[in-house]
Amino acid sequence: MIEWLSRQSAGELVPIITIVGGLLVGAFTIVAYAWASVHSATLAHRRAELDAALKQDMLNRGMSADEIERVLKASTSPEA
Repeated sequence: MIEWLSRQSAGELVPIITIVGGLLVGAFTIVAYAWASVHSATLAHRRAELDAALKQDMLNRGMSADEIERVLKASTSPEA
């Protein structure tokens, strides 16, 4: 492979490097997007688990539905 590259002129290498570079950038973009999607879904799942655990804990403590609703609204308000 190195021998083949050394036999090519600069004019022939520029398009090859451009195409390979473009493919690498495209592949990196696809992998990064997939990773971000999986990471986002994992965070959403974890957030839902924590929310369910909080609600269950409040129920186990004997809190009423109105009290639980007030706590959840207070924790999600932008002022908090």
